[in-house]
Amino acid sequence: MQLSSLFQLNSSVVIVTGGAGLYGAPISMALAAAGATVVIASRNVSECKLQAEKITAEGYSAYAYALDLSVEKSIQDFVEQVIEHH
Repeated sequence: MQLSSLFQLNSSVVIVTGGAGLYGAPISMALAAAGATVVIASRNVSECKLQAEKITAEGYSAYAYALDLSVEKSIQDFVEQVIEHH
């Protein structure tokens, strides 16, 4: 059974914090395969970029952003960037 027969997220933007990690990476890929534009965010933006590249290499849409959930300014900046870009 194909994932697309279960549900589709076309025209959706999905944020995955920790989206390049052990659990986040396959979640990010699955959401992208379902049609979502995936925003991968964490303190380690280089890992986010690598995961976004893997996703886009599969023909899907993904972007990497820096985000530190322990810093309010980081959260505010992240939200502004995502709203502006997507």
